[in-house]
Amino acid sequence: MNVISRILIVVFALIFALHVTADSSQKKKKSHAVREHPTAAVNISTAPKVNANYGKYEFTFTTLDGKNIHLSDYAGKVVLVNIWAPWCGPCRVETPGFIELYQRYKPKGFEVLGVAVQTNESDVRSFMGKLKIPWPVGIKDEVAKAYGTYGLPDNYLFNPDGSLAKRFIGYTREDMLTSVLVDALKRIPAKSP
Repeated sequence: MNVISRILIVVFALIFALHVTADSSQKKKKSHAVREHPTAAVNISTAPKVNANYGKYEFTFTTLDGKNIHLSDYAGKVVLVNIWAPWCGPCRVETPGFIELYQRYKPKGFEVLGVAVQTNESDVRSFMGKLKIPWPVGIKDEVAKAYGTYGLPDNYLFNPDGSLAKRFIGYTREDMLTSVLVDALKRIPAKSP
């Protein structure tokens, strides 16, 4: 193993340890729980169709359910592209928080696409079953290459117009994602009267 790989492993282990410690202390203190941010409810089914340009981030993949999905299928919504792997410790830690955010903000226009990398279908299905992941998941290493992923997890939050709202490298806590997510949801066009 080369020196850079060893350094990356040590750095990710330290980051993971720090976030696990911080996450457990947050759970002990209910007063520090993530609070719901007020956003106007938008009826996505009747919202006007939005053209989105995801540029170099556009991709297509097949979900484990056999559906072909394009990132651009989600134009007009706020999309989190979650690049992860079942063997990744920080990925396992952040997923329950993402599930909570997904359930809370999906009615307002939030979607998640899970792109598993460096893995196999059996391990992905097992991970999905244990955590009951509700969003589409596929396996495609090429997405990580195209996105320039160098560590896992790697998360990209896109605005309704396809522009990148923020990239989150490494473990992403709910509260880190929530404020950016809420701002992005405000950009979803409301239905015309």
